[in-house]
Amino acid sequence: MLETIINSIKAELEKAGTPNVYSAFDCVPIEKRTGNIFTVVDICAFESSNPIYTLDTAYIPYTAAAALRITAPESCSMTDIYSYYDRYIGTSVAGASGRLSGMTVKFDSNIRRLVMTVKVSLSGIIKAERSVV
Repeated sequence: MLETIINSIKAELEKAGTPNVYSAFDCVPIEKRTGNIFTVVDICAFESSNPIYTLDTAYIPYTAAAALRITAPESCSMTDIYSYYDRYIGTSVAGASGRLSGMTVKFDSNIRRLVMTVKVSLSGIIKAERSVV
């Protein structure tokens, strides 16, 4: 289920023109990620409710918190990363079914880069086919 949610957020960002979007499940090392600025989509909280069943389908209501981590190159300024957010991410978040619930920008000393973390609250229903035995 988590991968489904991540992939739908990733697809929404790519549809809006956001370049270099990766899933948290990608195992690509940071030095091999293309582009100057890249975004990683992750889920930091998830809760599902009781499913609703039909003969062939299960509908699973959920609430989740997604984290979009925008990593800038070493030479990037705070202004550059905010401009990138406004141009690519902000419009996607505003148009999606989520709600912006927080934003931070910190210097990650391990990779020596600025990282903006945008948290988005989501809710929805996942449709899963049931197998009939």
